[in-house]
Amino acid sequence: MLTKDKWIWAAGIEDTFVTQTAKGERPLDEYELTQHYQFWQSDLDLVKRSGATMIRYGIPWYKVEPVEGEFDWSWIDHVMEYFRKNDALTPIIDLMHYGTPHWLVNEFVHDHYPYFVSRYAKEFANRYRDVATYYTPLNEPYVNAEFCGLNGVWPPYLDGLSGFYQIAVQLGKGIIQTVYAIKEVVPDATMVHVDATKRYVSNDPHLQDEVDLWNENRFVMWELLSGRIFVDHPLYSFMKKHGVAEEDFQWFQNHAISFDIVGLNYYPQFSVHEVTRDEKGYIVYPHRMGTGIDLEKIINEAYRRYDAPIMITETSFNGTDHEKTAWLEECVQSCKKLRGTKNSIDRLDLVSLSRPCRLGISNI
Repeated sequence: MLTKDKWIWAAGIEDTFVTQTAKGERPLDEYELTQHYQFWQSDLDLVKRSGATMIRYGIPWYKVEPVEGEFDWSWIDHVMEYFRKNDALTPIIDLMHYGTPHWLVNEFVHDHYPYFVSRYAKEFANRYRDVATYYTPLNEPYVNAEFCGLNGVWPPYLDGLSGFYQIAVQLGKGIIQTVYAIKEVVPDATMVHVDATKRYVSNDPHLQDEVDLWNENRFVMWELLSGRIFVDHPLYSFMKKHGVAEEDFQWFQNHAISFDIVGLNYYPQFSVHEVTRDEKGYIVYPHRMGTGIDLEKIINEAYRRYDAPIMITETSFNGTDHEKTAWLEECVQSCKKLRGTKNSIDRLDLVSLSRPCRLGISNI
């Protein structure tokens, strides 16, 4: 059980599952790419040997429910039995890491997506209730809405802000119904709500309204989930303009959840954006190298809003071993600095360093 005084290291194994190929893409199953289906036991043994005591662990929904309502737990059973026998390594079950089963036509915009995903979650929780008590209902809903709704990269290939918010609303309802479904089976389950972090800055004072808008929108998923978006919210009119209906806001207000743990995924090379104009005068948002101070500002803002323990659930750095080590040290120092202050963070409990490769802790 977590305590506020205990610093915990967690690991993770990259586990994106987007296997639809309607637009000619290759199926993306990172357990296949990294051979984790084959070497899962030795991977988990390595995590144990690393000293990590928790691990974010993804479940491939498309494999365990290949036909609507028919579940195949044969591979997952072996993994969960490992966790059962090795209780020094606690899994945080990552139920949704982007992909849906192939039978779910239109994926996230299927009318019954929230029901289907919560049914799958309840089946999982019921089967493994003795070993799984930590859950992430859906990893990075903001990025999911970007890729599936804003940019049309992943199914169902919507685009524009209307697509972004349409996906966001569906994901949010699915997350909340998943929490309710798991709590029916495991009332004391701990929910780790993980999303990508962003921070927008600008040297142009004329772009401050744009900076403020996107610094608010980066929290849109947690604002929805916690039922905070009323008519006076900074995002209310913007979201209505892009298709969110009044009954959707009311649904979230009526079904609001609180957060047991807020999980922040922070990538110094991708999480911070410079708001500026290009040579034609269009507003653009290129990445700017982030720092530990940027991370501290994001943590403080998340803690101020949600008053929940903070977990750094993903980070990495693409570079030399020296650069990776330097970022690791900077990240840890920033977290420990906040943890020791009186003004905000006193429950920064967990740090996970997970990124691609079969054993996800080694890429930093």
